[in-house]
Amino acid sequence: MKRRLIRASLAALLLGLAACAGSPPESAPIVPAQDGAPVPLAGAEAPPEAYAVAGALPQAQLPAVLAAFNGAVKTTLGEASGIWRLQPERDRPTRVVLDAERAFETGSAQLRPELLLPLSEIATATRGGSGAGAGASAGAWVIHVIGHAERAEDTSLTERRATAIAAYLAEQGVPGGRLRAETRSEKNGAGHRIELVFAAIVEGRELRAWMPPGTVAASR
Repeated sequence: MKRRLIRASLAALLLGLAACAGSPPESAPIVPAQDGAPVPLAGAEAPPEAYAVAGALPQAQLPAVLAAFNGAVKTTLGEASGIWRLQPERDRPTRVVLDAERAFETGSAQLRPELLLPLSEIATATRGGSGAGAGASAGAWVIHVIGHAERAEDTSLTERRATAIAAYLAEQGVPGGRLRAETRSEKNGAGHRIELVFAAIVEGRELRAWMPPGTVAASR
């Protein structure tokens, strides 16, 4: 009797699993990631490289969005200060290069107060809406925070500083899935610096926005 009950239970379990499995859907719905990261699309009709990204820009809108974003960054930060400088690039978003020794408290990853408002305005520019970021398309950017360390012993501090900037931008509303922080080692005498690189998310080539960008010339 006991064996019969066990066999019956196993049979019922197998039938239940088969019913739940069913047949796969012909195509998957486009569901944007809640944290801003790309979601791969599955299904017979979706190509392997297909991704759903909330706020992805049509190619035709990119020039206008770039102009609006660059204008917002220039309005917010001006040409340069003792802490940052702007690095305009042809047909690309303006980069922001921070002097790490002036942007943070000495020997720590604590941001200086004078940098908080500009970073908040930059976060606004990547979200669109009112204020300095008006005209920039909401949710259309990935922000790469790249820390540069000249010496191996400075790598840990540089990493913590890059992470601190990314964390602050997240506090200001930038989705965590659209923030990348990394540290690079270089020996060119340029000093410790952190680059903010902005990558537009464009329809048809969404994943390029998450690829690690190249670095700009270190000379001021």
